[in-house]
Amino acid sequence: MTIIMKTWRILLPTVAAIAVLAMLGCSESTSRKDVAGARDKLQKEQQQTADTVHQGQQDVADAQRKAEEHTVAKPVTPDQPSAEQKKVADAQTNAAEKIAKQKEQERAAAGNLADKEQSFQATQARDEYVRKVETKLSDTDKQIDALKQRASNAQGADKDAINRQVDMMKTQRDMAQKALNDLKSADLATWKNHQEHVRIALQDLDNSTKNIR
Repeated sequence: MTIIMKTWRILLPTVAAIAVLAMLGCSESTSRKDVAGARDKLQKEQQQTADTVHQGQQDVADAQRKAEEHTVAKPVTPDQPSAEQKKVADAQTNAAEKIAKQKEQERAAAGNLADKEQSFQATQARDEYVRKVETKLSDTDKQIDALKQRASNAQGADKDAINRQVDMMKTQRDMAQKALNDLKSADLATWKNHQEHVRIALQDLDNSTKNIR
């Protein structure tokens, strides 16, 4: 039971993020957890870079020490480097290669973090916009229900007029919903391209609402 509870506590943030995404119906999302994970990765790579630099310096220093000890024991001519001196050069080359490779990994982690942060900001902006539009459509549904109630209590020409208003609002509401669905299914990088379609659909819906008597 204890293991199950610990596992659930670990998975809970992920489950919550998935639930929010499912509620909004958006196809792509970046969470705070994604950003935190990318930041942790960068910090690890930065530490690994520092360790790699330190280890490289240590390896070169060890090779230089051995070369100096060998030179004292067995001097060599300047134009004929010893095996130990070659080892120093190899240690320097190896250290430089390892450091360069590790720094490239660090730069990749930094780039990934920047992408995650930008994607997270886009996710927040899109989800906030979707929530506002969903609220607008929910209010419209209430207005339609109220009109249907009026129609049920009306007769003759008044009833017909109200029903026409209901049909018009439902049509405009469905068009706005479709535009919003298209926005939600779009890639996160391009969701703003669909905002204008949603805006126009909502404007048409507002115009229908203003005609209600």
